[in-house]
Amino acid sequence: MNSSLETKFDLLDKYLTDLRDIQPANFDAFEQDKMLRRYAERMLHMTIDVCIQIAIEILTYANLRAPENYHDVFIVLGDHKILSPMLVNSMTMLVELRNLLVYEYDVVDHMMVYSVLKKRLDDLAEFVRAMRAHVNHEPYIPSPDFAEPIEE
Repeated sequence: MNSSLETKFDLLDKYLTDLRDIQPANFDAFEQDKMLRRYAERMLHMTIDVCIQIAIEILTYANLRAPENYHDVFIVLGDHKILSPMLVNSMTMLVELRNLLVYEYDVVDHMMVYSVLKKRLDDLAEFVRAMRAHVNHEPYIPSPDFAEPIEE
């Protein structure tokens, strides 16, 4: 793994730790704390950006199709079985959140940000697992929450 990717992985690990450390007790606590909300929004923005940067670097290194936009970055990884379909879906939804935080921050729903803090940090951790497995040439076995359902 090159030093640029390793630096990005380390940064992503730190951001995820920071996000887990600020977990509010409940939505009311989150909604009442303006500084917490703003910090959470900024950290989510930065975290998702690092995921995008890692994905683009991997696409470039593997000489895969150039993505058309940030959503497509994760779709291309899914097309090449680097990410599971469920993880592709989750990461593209997180890109939507990132776009809201960056471009439409005045209409961001606090419940949406709170929900991501409570329910989507594991998705980001799973993304790290998948990307590390890929760059280390190891098989990526999705966690049960990210595995494709078995058709009977």
